[in-house]
Amino acid sequence: MSQNDASSRPNIKGGCLCGAVTYRVTSTFEKLFLCSCDQCRHITGSAFASNLFVDVQGFEWHGGSENIMRYQVPGRDISKSFCRVCGAGVPWISGNGTKMIVPAGSLSEQIEVAERIRIFASEQPDWAADLTRVPAHATFPKPSGI
Repeated sequence: MSQNDASSRPNIKGGCLCGAVTYRVTSTFEKLFLCSCDQCRHITGSAFASNLFVDVQGFEWHGGSENIMRYQVPGRDISKSFCRVCGAGVPWISGNGTKMIVPAGSLSEQIEVAERIRIFASEQPDWAADLTRVPAHATFPKPSGI
């Protein structure tokens, strides 16, 4: 298959929680960074940010780009784009303009990624350490009397 064969390219959809912002990725994801730095934890409200990187040519907005707000951390190449309707994280362009940074949780489909990397693990809080040992449930667990 040739590089230009449209049928050989992925067609991965994503968007915000309320559906006001939608996009499509037509290129493969190069890397998934799981970042536990202080800024990423604060900007996501979670133990780490899970961001995928893709060339800008492999990304296109489908709708709602006028609903995107962006917060830039002063003096840093760290930002967060989000839907102004529901607040959910959406993709943003890298500081040098060559990559789209896609919050993995904003995708509507399963993906394959060439490389997964945990970064700033030294800043991970103790409560998020060794998550493989935390009991996993398919839904909410049965009430425990709390």
